[in-house]
Amino acid sequence: MNFTDTIAAIATPIGEGGIGIIRISGENAKSICLKLLRTAKGKQFKDLEDHRVYYGVVTNPDNGQTVDEALFFYNAKPHSYTAEAVVEIQIHGGMLVLSKVLNLVLSQGARLAEPGEFTMRAFMNGRIDLVQAESVIDLIRAKTDRSHELALSQLTGKTSQKLDQVETGLYEILVAIEAVLDYPEEGLPEIERSTLTQRTAEIEATLQDMAASVDEGRKIREGVNLVIVGRPNVGKSSLLNAFIQEERALVTEIPGTTRDLIETQFQLQGIPFRLIDTAGLHESDNLIEKMGMEKTEKSMAEADLILLVLDGSQPLTAEDRLVMAKVQPYQFMTIINKSDLPSRLDPDSLNFQSEPAPIKVSALTRAGFEQLEETIINMVGLGKLQLDDRPLLSRVRHKNAIQKALKALHTFQDGLQRGLSEDLLAVDLRESLAALGEISGKDVGTEILHRIFEDFCIGK
Repeated sequence: MNFTDTIAAIATPIGEGGIGIIRISGENAKSICLKLLRTAKGKQFKDLEDHRVYYGVVTNPDNGQTVDEALFFYNAKPHSYTAEAVVEIQIHGGMLVLSKVLNLVLSQGARLAEPGEFTMRAFMNGRIDLVQAESVIDLIRAKTDRSHELALSQLTGKTSQKLDQVETGLYEILVAIEAVLDYPEEGLPEIERSTLTQRTAEIEATLQDMAASVDEGRKIREGVNLVIVGRPNVGKSSLLNAFIQEERALVTEIPGTTRDLIETQFQLQGIPFRLIDTAGLHESDNLIEKMGMEKTEKSMAEADLILLVLDGSQPLTAEDRLVMAKVQPYQFMTIINKSDLPSRLDPDSLNFQSEPAPIKVSALTRAGFEQLEETIINMVGLGKLQLDDRPLLSRVRHKNAIQKALKALHTFQDGLQRGLSEDLLAVDLRESLAALGEISGKDVGTEILHRIFEDFCIGK
């Protein structure tokens, strides 16, 4: 990827629309457009002024034919999305005309942009950091109010500001350590070591909180995996249908109707959920049923929360106990379904400690669902979350980097207490700072950058 090239791409989705946009970025963006754009009367533009909208037509310079009428915008560097010279051409949103205009732009010396290259250039040119760059794709893909709020918090720099405060604190400690290295005969006074111990403890607490909150951010960004399990015919599919309030899963009185995973999505309190209905767990010699149950057990291991469903209209069975044993290693809650029927299940017969207490519901009437949904939100750790109070990081790579920073910080604290030399202490602090730099992009490898931006669309 050559960042000195002028790049171009269609910046609007594929398909028909009222408007389509061609985005051009790079040193030759203006000169390319001056070759293609004319006034409505066919006259050539002498120049384009910064941050101004023009109306005209796009023409083929080889034969002078008009391709489409257009509005176009010119932003001079560094005051643009990429911090380079950028021109955006708005034309009618048909794929044929968009392709024709893009090909004309490419014929004048631009090359087709790679996925995410516009945003990568914004990052490389220092207009945004890596957390903000990642939030661009999150903002595009946001499907709930909470995921939109999280992406916007990161894009506007609230999360980065918190990270900057931590890095500034570590730099100040590093400066104090390196000052002693310049005058080794002085050494680090004991009182100073005590002060640094207190300051690093405060930074450690902040990083611990940020690491713990990554899982919350990930759930808001990616969604929460809920897996419904139980023996056949306890109402798992009816429960799925009741959550989304439509007939998504086939429901019959025949045990074992669901033999494969059925997945759907819904949201609670602005948080996306991925709900999976599974094959009933029981003893079986049927090969297809066994394959379905293997998928069930795999889904259980990947779930954020398992919904263990029991039939409240029947006494507890051996198959129920089999399922109850299988969910024990995971986070789960117990749902006693069919509360609209006479109760024959004694909660005391469960013989295991369930936290919270089993919730009685009716998938048929949705009785008990308000309590059920509130309990689910609380169990996945998102019940009292306020993004304005605590900007969140939201990716596994963020958490891994923070854990690396914490490990180096712990080594520094240990060395500080043991009275190790200042040069060794400085190494630990630099390692901690380098790990945090992986999050913001101050210290990140090319491979990580490509992995991040390959998920972007070509025009972004």
